[in-house]
Amino acid sequence: MNSHQRTSYRQRLQQRQTVIFGSIGLLLSLLLLLGLLWFTGIVPFPMNREFTAEEDTQDNVVPCIPAGTQAVENTSITVKVYNASPRTGLAATVAGKLTEHGVAVADELNWGGETPQAPVVIYSSLGALPQAYSLARMFPTATVLLDGTTTTEVLDVVLGEDFTELRPDGEIAELSAGQELTSPENCVTVER
Repeated sequence: MNSHQRTSYRQRLQQRQTVIFGSIGLLLSLLLLLGLLWFTGIVPFPMNREFTAEEDTQDNVVPCIPAGTQAVENTSITVKVYNASPRTGLAATVAGKLTEHGVAVADELNWGGETPQAPVVIYSSLGALPQAYSLARMFPTATVLLDGTTTTEVLDVVLGEDFTELRPDGEIAELSAGQELTSPENCVTVER
């Protein structure tokens, strides 16, 4: 192979490499630009589809309790107490008071969910509604909401910014098991 053939071979090789790497670079630049346009929402993603999962209509509603349901013993209630307020130690204080009245406290935590719209929100599974409404009597303003994501009988008590205190000890002492529980006016009948 003479020098002219070598030079010619190198030029063709260099031209092919320039075309290949240039094409790859251009393609990657276009994909980057298109990805940025999709990410920022300027151009809609072509395969973006809304999911057609059924909405759980039993989630976060105030459930009605069946007529004739009686309050349960405080010792049969287990709760997790969450602080959704900026006050430090609120969950621990309320957990201590609940423990004094016989309620088992599984945990005291800071709330990581949506800010509650009521001073106290009690999240309950469908099977733990008697416990939830029995516990709600200890708070002057408590809302019981159905949590459709769980079947456990452990209640989640979320203390909001407007929470002040539990009912006085004397009033709580008068609340006994066996008393008939009543549903709030804004409740929704939920199928079991």
